[in-house]
Amino acid sequence: MNFSQTLSIILVRPQYSGNLGSVARAMKNMGLRDLRLVAAEANLNSSEAHRMALHASDILNKAKSFNHLADALADFDLVVGTSRRTGKERENASWLRDFITQIKATPQVKKLGILFGAEDTGLSNEELAHCQRMIQIPSHDDYPSLNLAQAVMVVAYEWFVSEAKSDALIEKTQEDLAGFSLMEAMYQDLESLLDESGFLNPQNPFHAMRIMRNLINRAYPNKREVRTLRGIFRQLRWWKEND
Repeated sequence: MNFSQTLSIILVRPQYSGNLGSVARAMKNMGLRDLRLVAAEANLNSSEAHRMALHASDILNKAKSFNHLADALADFDLVVGTSRRTGKERENASWLRDFITQIKATPQVKKLGILFGAEDTGLSNEELAHCQRMIQIPSHDDYPSLNLAQAVMVVAYEWFVSEAKSDALIEKTQEDLAGFSLMEAMYQDLESLLDESGFLNPQNPFHAMRIMRNLINRAYPNKREVRTLRGIFRQLRWWKEND
């Protein structure tokens, strides 16, 4: 199948080498190829990783490693975090199947990255702040936490099934989505402007920015819209400096 949308798996701070192999096998089962690791404690080259990968060692051999999360995300149109926890900082979450249904109807998202956190703690609030969307995999309340490789398999399976069902062509004329790098530059402009205006609480600037990120991310802004926002921020700063 020749898919117009591609999905990459990003493991943030993975701890166990065996899980890397199991993730690679799950990805290959479902036709995924791009595996990225960020600040990994686990070893891609270990015998345990390759033993668990079985016939998916090629996924491990081609995996990319990064020291910093932002570097791993720079080329994506949309970045999505996974979390089983809920709360104020995780209110932008959708169930996995609902999200994939929505994203398949949004063909301007051509490169999608899904983040999975460390086995013991998951993704931190700071790591989730890099995500434009969040997803949850529904599971039983008695034991909701999934093993890392299981979670990757569920996501990869739902993606594979959605691709296999994509018979109808969805026509859209929207400009390409802004992408991670342009969005982050815009958020830096906004945070700087809000900080200069005294709006942000210096004790907790993250809270207000999380609300602003949720608000803007829900709109899936395209490049032209984000450039317009950045132009507004520049004009406001010029007006303030020349008033």
